[in-house]
Amino acid sequence: MIIKEGSNNKSNDYEPIPKGTHNAICVTVAGIGKQETSYGEKEQVILTFEIPSIVREWTKDGEPQKGRAQISRTFTCSLAPKASLRILLENWRDKEFTAEELGGFDLKKILGVPCCLRIKHKVSVDGTRTYANIVDIDPFDGEEELESEAELIHYDPFNHNKECFDLLPNWIQDKVEMVTKEGLEDDLKKAVIEDLEGEEIPF
Repeated sequence: MIIKEGSNNKSNDYEPIPKGTHNAICVTVAGIGKQETSYGEKEQVILTFEIPSIVREWTKDGEPQKGRAQISRTFTCSLAPKASLRILLENWRDKEFTAEELGGFDLKKILGVPCCLRIKHKVSVDGTRTYANIVDIDPFDGEEELESEAELIHYDPFNHNKECFDLLPNWIQDKVEMVTKEGLEDDLKKAVIEDLEGEEIPF
């Protein structure tokens, strides 16, 4: 998935990831097409990070499961000077983008790359929920090499790949399908319909 200079987290029933710093690995880069934001429709991408130091348990199809915690953040696909994605990527890389990179940087390059996430908590307006949010990404400073437990996923909605799409969690798939359903991207709609053979999707 290529982004150019001109061009939230999912909630769940787990305890929020503790605030502070956590070594992590980027395990998912998923474009979700144009989404409605407070600034109008924006092309967006979701980055998901695996945190090896936190293990969680859950039940799937009646069977107990265990795995590393993950946290995601949604970004507008922009490398403009004040864009959040550019600021965090430059902090993570510990260097600014070159003019050549600003002409088209492939986000796939960050898959599997370790980092240090900075997490802050935010309480919901009604005070009933506490959310963990990624506020910054610093270079990885650990001594031991980190390897991901989860499969690395790169999904580009404009080059739809059914195998990659099927690996995405349902909440990300739903965002992609909503774009398709609303007809915001005709090419994406055609690609998803053609590849999701026989699957019932409410277009």
